[in-house]
Amino acid sequence: MKKALLIALFVVGMSFAGEGGEESKILIWKAINTVVLLAIVAYFGGKHIKKFLEDRRQAVANMVLEAQKAKEDSIKALQEAKRKLEEANYKLEEGIKLAKETAENERKQALAQANEIAERIKAQAKETIDIEVKKAELKLKRYATQKAIEVAQNLLSQKVDSETSKAIINKTIKGLEA
Repeated sequence: MKKALLIALFVVGMSFAGEGGEESKILIWKAINTVVLLAIVAYFGGKHIKKFLEDRRQAVANMVLEAQKAKEDSIKALQEAKRKLEEANYKLEEGIKLAKETAENERKQALAQANEIAERIKAQAKETIDIEVKKAELKLKRYATQKAIEVAQNLLSQKVDSETSKAIINKTIKGLEA
């Protein structure tokens, strides 16, 4: 308030010090009007202006404090987020490690089962082959026996007459009785 009054007086003093004339009178009245206006505003609104400026200063100070608090909260939240990220990364690595171990164990089990099944199949195949070989041997023996009988019958029919035949039969019967 005092500064405004001093400025107004300075302006009025400057106008009196200037050259005289019509322009200087207008300037003087303008300066006087300005001083009067400032005095009226200061008298009637000084308290309100001071209160407004003080409230504004307080509001700015509160905003600065809130901004500082928000910054601190943001820093804490960032640190918490970093901690959670590190924890999540650790859990991810552990999960991957566990998954790899589980996959390896399952692969080993599957391989062992496959080997076991293959061994069973081999054993069954060997048994089947042995059975088929025995069947084939039996068929061959029967076939060979049948052919031997046929050949023997052919030879006997060609070389043995009825008397030789009777002698062989008698000899066989005597061998059976004994």
